[in-house]
Amino acid sequence: MQQDALSKVKQFADTAYFAAVETATRELQEKSGTMRNQLAARGALQSGLMAHESAKLYGAHIKALLQIRLDALIEGYELHGIPIDDALSTTIIDDVTRLRSSLLTHTEAAVRASPIDRGPVELGYFVRLVEQQIDSSVNSIKIQIDRKRLMKKTEPTQSTVTNVYHVHGHNPRWNVNSTDHSVNVVTASNDQIFQELRQQITSGLPASEERKDILDKLTALEDAQASPGFAQRYAEFISVAANHMQILAPFVPALTEMLSKVIS
Repeated sequence: MQQDALSKVKQFADTAYFAAVETATRELQEKSGTMRNQLAARGALQSGLMAHESAKLYGAHIKALLQIRLDALIEGYELHGIPIDDALSTTIIDDVTRLRSSLLTHTEAAVRASPIDRGPVELGYFVRLVEQQIDSSVNSIKIQIDRKRLMKKTEPTQSTVTNVYHVHGHNPRWNVNSTDHSVNVVTASNDQIFQELRQQITSGLPASEERKDILDKLTALEDAQASPGFAQRYAEFISVAANHMQILAPFVPALTEMLSKVIS
């Protein structure tokens, strides 16, 4: 049973990570293009400044992907009710560390193929410049994991609520904000959940391209219900809406139950 849960954690983390890679890579390409144009206008394409600015972009790209991977692993264990002990902490650290090495290797290959990014500096030196931008030492990863573990242990027990979601049927009794000591078993239709979430996003965020993108991803998620593509759409939605978890948080358990039904 535990092995099955661990497998689902990895699947969840992989889905969330690979969904984010596409967006992050597109952003890196756009920022690199803008930087090249700016430096070209100054006649500084083949300069040390080009190398340092490129290294900053690549470093920020890798750092963001490592954080997404770490967050996805931690969230996956939490969603599947698996406490992160010392052994799992080591497993997470190893996973993120291997990814760091892989991303640096990929960066080296990319810059070898496109030497303009490193300006006049030697390739090995450029990779070291990129590494300097990444704060992903074993200790920094462990600190983040331990903070999560400590927060779990020190959460106040008073006024706690356990919400058990049965996502099916048509029932208007959906309430996720109880403050008493009860255990709430809530039944809500998928349509209700998506409708309420859409309303919360619309009212909670100002009109912008970001809100439009989040709502588009939510529509794609809703359209993918009960299909193999739901996991991918879920990861894409969480990725674009990650900066607004205060809005998403009440809906995550219900969405996670839908996800569990798809990947189980």
